[in-house]
Amino acid sequence: MFRGFFNADTPFWRWVGSIPSMIGLSLCWYICCIPIITIIPACCALFDAVSRALMKDNDKGAFQRFFRTFVHELKRGIPLTILWLIIAGLAIFSYLIVAENWGVFTIVYVIMLLMLVAYMNWLIPLESRYYNTFLQLHINAMKLYIGRLPSSILMLLSTVGVVVVSLINAHTCILLTVAPCLIAVLHTLQVEKTFKIIFPQDYEDDLPIYTEQEPIYTKKTETRN
Repeated sequence: MFRGFFNADTPFWRWVGSIPSMIGLSLCWYICCIPIITIIPACCALFDAVSRALMKDNDKGAFQRFFRTFVHELKRGIPLTILWLIIAGLAIFSYLIVAENWGVFTIVYVIMLLMLVAYMNWLIPLESRYYNTFLQLHINAMKLYIGRLPSSILMLLSTVGVVVVSLINAHTCILLTVAPCLIAVLHTLQVEKTFKIIFPQDYEDDLPIYTEQEPIYTKKTETRN
């Protein structure tokens, strides 16, 4: 019994061994988010590194994938980040007005803001893995958001849960060292399950592959090489 428990090949010990990589990837994400306008490229890079390397027991390749994807996403990701920073700013400004004057409707508005975060949880994986036009990216993200609403809610709850637990007190703040990567891992579990169903041609032996075949969600979408 104990011999099996201490077997380094068990899922538990493999995840324990991945903790240093999770800390490292989280630190890379924090650093790459410092310019603010690079938040979406950093999120795309983290998702790609987690889903294509860390989750496949390839810790050494995770950092290479992170920085390669980050650089690749800068051209499209910076305008996306600026757009969503403006939307977020307007949403927060509107919330301050609602919170002051609308009373009970404030709760409804907060729920709407949280669901907007859930929508972004689909936009980032799509941007990370597939090429879409700017408009089609948002249309596809909305289709996934609505069509896979249970998964959208689960990803939202996992994000909020990790953040809340990390900020409970000074002792739990240590979880912030792995929080970004942990959130990406939890999202990957839902995203990959959905992508395998919607884009089965892009998977082989349960692993994502890159082909020139077009995913069914849009005629103008292609997988990246």
